[in-house]
Amino acid sequence: MQAFFARFGYVAVFAALAAAGLGVPIPEELTQLTVGALSHEAILDLRIALPVVWVGIVCGDTILFMVARRHGQWLLRTRPARRVLTANRVAMLQRHFARHAFWTIVAARHTGGVRFAAFALAGVSGVRPLTFIVADALSALVSVPLVVGAGYLFWHHLSEARRGVRIVELAILVAVAVGVGVALLVRKVRARRAAARVPGGRPG
Repeated sequence: MQAFFARFGYVAVFAALAAAGLGVPIPEELTQLTVGALSHEAILDLRIALPVVWVGIVCGDTILFMVARRHGQWLLRTRPARRVLTANRVAMLQRHFARHAFWTIVAARHTGGVRFAAFALAGVSGVRPLTFIVADALSALVSVPLVVGAGYLFWHHLSEARRGVRIVELAILVAVAVGVGVALLVRKVRARRAAARVPGGRPG
C-alpha cells in the first residue's frame, strides 16, 4: 500500500478511500495511517493529504448512501451487509434513524464493522441526504486528523498506532452516547415540566 500511494500520490489515496466507503475491502484506518506515515517521510504533503483523505471518505460514504436510496435492498443483500445486519440490528438501527438520524450516522462512522451496512440502511430508511452528508462530514472532520496524525507521529510503529486509533474511536463513541443521553434526558425533563404546567397554566 505504501508503494502504491507513493507512486500514484493523492489520486491513489482518494480512490482507495472512496472505494473503501463503497465496500471494497480496503482498510480505511490503515489507509489513513499509511498516509500519515508517508507525510512524515515527506513523500506526501500533510497539508494536502488531510483534505484529500477527508474528501475521499465523505465522497465514498455519500455515493454509497445515494446508491442505497435507489438500490438499497440489493445492497443489504450483499455479503458485507448480511454479515452484520441481523433482524434485531436492522430494527434497532431503523428506530435510531427515525429518532436520532444525525447521531446514529456519527456513531456508525466510528464503528468500522457496521459502517457499510449502517450507511446502506440509512439510505433505505429515508434519512435526508443533507442530514447524512453533514453528520458524516463533521464526524470525519474530527477523526481524519486524529488517525492521519497518529500515522504521522508513530509512523515506525503502525500496529501500535492502529491500536491507539481504536481507543480514540471508542472514546468518540462514548462521547456521542453520553451526548445523546444528556440530550434525551433534558428533553424528557422539559416535557415533564411542560406537562406539569398545563393543568394550572390557564385560569379557570
